[in-house]
Amino acid sequence: MKRNLFLLAFSVSFVLVFMLSLLFYGEITLLHYINISFYLSGILLFISMFLLVAEGGFFDGITQGFRRTFQSKGRDLEKEEVEEMRLFSELLSVEYMPFLLAGLLLAATMFTGLVFYYL
Repeated sequence: MKRNLFLLAFSVSFVLVFMLSLLFYGEITLLHYINISFYLSGILLFISMFLLVAEGGFFDGITQGFRRTFQSKGRDLEKEEVEEMRLFSELLSVEYMPFLLAGLLLAATMFTGLVFYYL
């Protein structure tokens, strides 16, 4: 599952680099590939870091505090109802590692292109 998601994320991002290059610039050049892959790898790395932090339970305290503070559908929540609600980290079932690896591999191809560009 992890490998399939990694291959899917990397191949979609790789194809998306070329599609966005054609869409925005009308041509595919090494410079355009470097620019667009920089943004896409950053997005993939941001998604993976968000998933890592969320899986670690960082946002659980925040969501619990909001549940205790605010009302649900115009009525006060009882303590048992708040405790029965699932935590934010339990709601996430997406692994962060495939996005991290796809972002790192896309960044590596970007850095490789950058080396060839400046040689």
